[in-house]
Amino acid sequence: MKEIEVIFSPICEASGAFLGLLTEWLDNTDVKIISMAFNSCSDRQKKLYRDNGLLVNNRMTENCFVDVFYKDRLIDTVPLSMKKIFSALGIDCIAEENRMSLILPKPIEQNEITWIPITQDTYLDEMTMCLKNYPYGNPPERFHQHCIQLKKQVFIKAWEKQKCAGLYAKYKDKVIGIIEVFPREILRENGFLTGSIGRDEDYLTVGCLEVGAGTPRIEMIDELMGRLLTLQYMFTRPRLEGIGVFEWPDGFTPYWVYDKYGFRKSETITERKVVMEKYL
Repeated sequence: MKEIEVIFSPICEASGAFLGLLTEWLDNTDVKIISMAFNSCSDRQKKLYRDNGLLVNNRMTENCFVDVFYKDRLIDTVPLSMKKIFSALGIDCIAEENRMSLILPKPIEQNEITWIPITQDTYLDEMTMCLKNYPYGNPPERFHQHCIQLKKQVFIKAWEKQKCAGLYAKYKDKVIGIIEVFPREILRENGFLTGSIGRDEDYLTVGCLEVGAGTPRIEMIDELMGRLLTLQYMFTRPRLEGIGVFEWPDGFTPYWVYDKYGFRKSETITERKVVMEKYL
């Protein structure tokens, strides 16, 4: 019996779908799956991250979404690949991958957009983007409720400390962009990159800045950040930070958008990633 360890973060709804697909792929094989949320990792499991270069000086160098380890080696991460995992496990890949189908973005008009704060009354609506309008393919519908319950636990913790968790954009009843902000300590304990200077209780951290399929990414990233900063009256913490990534202008939390809106560099994580912060 082979054994793999799967460590996941509930910050991203899609983690639930990837966990479900992994279970389906390995059904009727000689592989046992041991899964664990990042915030419940044992010391031995944290050592896996150190030994694979993902945890340096007690600091993550990459966000955790879903990480698969076999014989203490990281064999795959999101987006999970059946072929890659089966190859590492020495299993013949006789079935086609049932991954999230790719949806190629195409431009749409951005007029008549509604901008909505993420609150206890709206967060379930906000989550529909990553379930039904995800830019890299939607999670299969059979996993949606599991995805919602996974992320819901994070929001429940957040509402104990804040009343607003960011902003989302809606166009013709479809969520087309989100920017989520959580207390720094909640993101860190769930495997996402954060800053490390100052007091945690002073900081909110951008956890997700994502754009729906078919929406111009750079324009929407710009709009989301600009409009988020108009909601500072809803935040109870004085500082906002995020991870700026160089040389990826339309990617996940790019550096340029923080630079444009007056954030300053406070820390360096790697050559390509820095912590940017702003006093609200």
